[in-house]
Amino acid sequence: MARVIVHLDADAFFAAVEQAADPKLRGKAIAVGGERRGIIASASYEARKFGVYTPMPTSRARKLCPKLIVLAGDFERYEQFSNWMFGYCYDFTPDVEQTSIDEGYFDLSGVRKRPAEIALIIREAIGQKLKISVSEGIASNKLVSAVASKLTKPAAFNEVPPGGEAAFLHPLPNKWLPGIGPKTSVRLNAAGLAEIRQIAATPLEMLELLLGNQAASVRRFAHGIDERPLIPVREPQKSFSQQETFASDLADVPVMMVMVAAVCLVTLPLTWALRPALRAIA
Repeated sequence: MARVIVHLDADAFFAAVEQAADPKLRGKAIAVGGERRGIIASASYEARKFGVYTPMPTSRARKLCPKLIVLAGDFERYEQFSNWMFGYCYDFTPDVEQTSIDEGYFDLSGVRKRPAEIALIIREAIGQKLKISVSEGIASNKLVSAVASKLTKPAAFNEVPPGGEAAFLHPLPNKWLPGIGPKTSVRLNAAGLAEIRQIAATPLEMLELLLGNQAASVRRFAHGIDERPLIPVREPQKSFSQQETFASDLADVPVMMVMVAAVCLVTLPLTWALRPALRAIA
């Protein structure tokens, strides 16, 4: 039986939740992050029209969009909305893998209704009840469904039929393949492998010269093959991060991002381990 995997991805999740909770914010350029210093964690699509994106120093975001409304964020609320959002998926299948607070996969293989019909029901329920927008991609594996959901955000709804995985992926830039970061993408571009179709057509031995041990898996992905299983066990979210505010703005963005990453790596495991105890005494 062919698998049917749906990738669900909330659009500008933190900002969208703030707009859903406060109707006065709807249609306005808002962002979640450090109110004066720090970085932008989420920006509404109204703010993105001004060039505000994640991650970006708040000071720069305010220069690009002087009327930007910056909110500190309510992570307990975001978690509640996340639980509600994925709860609609559990109404149709127990096979739900939540990969972060705002995206994940669910398996509709073998369901009686058309998978696209179920995906639309979930999408409409989230929009009507939670007042947030989501994007969905439907395909036979995780890679293609994720690309399908992200390719035309926001409010994307794309279905790739079985057997059409390679044709769907081949015109796209190499950056859409797992394991291809910015530096690797530049290296592949310089080798004339800018598109996924070119990677798929390259002999494995040549790819190994560029990608090393990654070559075999990247080439399989380029052919639209992804046998990674859905992992229904829900792990603690890795998307929450601690924010450090400095006495003065950091102009060196690369240095700032390294510092932010370091703080997150140190504090996240402890934060999540302590959450049940902290809630018990709250």
